[in-house]
Amino acid sequence: MRGELLLSERLYRALLYLYPKQFRAAYGQQMRLTFRDACRAAYRRNGTGGLLALWLPTLLDLFTSALEERVRQGEIAMVKERLTVLAGPLTIAVGALWMVSSIGDFAFQTVLSGDEAFLGFVAIPFFLSFVPLFFALIGTRLRFRQSAGVLGRLGLVSSVAGCAGLIVSLLANILLSGVAPEAGQHPWLNYAAVVCVLSIRIGYILFGVDALRYRLLPRWNLLPLLVGLTVLLSLPFDWFGVPAFFPVQWATPFLHFVITGACWVLMGMAMMNQKREPQPAAAI
Repeated sequence: MRGELLLSERLYRALLYLYPKQFRAAYGQQMRLTFRDACRAAYRRNGTGGLLALWLPTLLDLFTSALEERVRQGEIAMVKERLTVLAGPLTIAVGALWMVSSIGDFAFQTVLSGDEAFLGFVAIPFFLSFVPLFFALIGTRLRFRQSAGVLGRLGLVSSVAGCAGLIVSLLANILLSGVAPEAGQHPWLNYAAVVCVLSIRIGYILFGVDALRYRLLPRWNLLPLLVGLTVLLSLPFDWFGVPAFFPVQWATPFLHFVITGACWVLMGMAMMNQKREPQPAAAI
């Protein structure tokens, strides 16, 4: 079997876990066989392009039907409650992963300069962090949907959408690299990822403004705003004709990762200390 067909089948098998367990037990095997036959037919007709064309309607149908099935079985309310409770611990986990990446990047830039294999290893916790971040953002939005103002709610929606788009762009990059490695890099996916990252940070800035305005957290209400503003440390200052603040090239990205990670850890701790959802308060 060709690699692209095998990769598609494995990815589809993993995505079936979006369905409830009982549903997978009853229909999972037949769905895998049907998708396998569809993949082979699409590949015979149009090669890799046909395979990629099959994935778009498949993903849309899979996400929609999985959500409908979980709603039908009454699991959505329970998932919402769990995500609200886990928003704090997940935010801490994201911050910890970013701090681990910052330490690894520091070691790469100073001690292990030129070791590309080590750099690839260091990138793993960074890329993995966006999965718990997605669920942490959903839980944060559920927790503050009543107490935050319009600006804060809009910011959290922007962050959730940006994180979802970033995960999709990363998966698309992996899939395209697997099925069509001869095509090389895909710049449009990189541009989409950058837009999604900015959407996440802008969302945190908007939520941070409301956090300061309404005192949404029991303490450290400045943290969401700092998480959003640290994106400035990732921008090359020479774009704007401004000399870099630090003479050492690695200092700015290192500070970007470590400060953002520390802010997430502290923000998660503040959310865990929050015993109940704050009530709407007057602006100060």
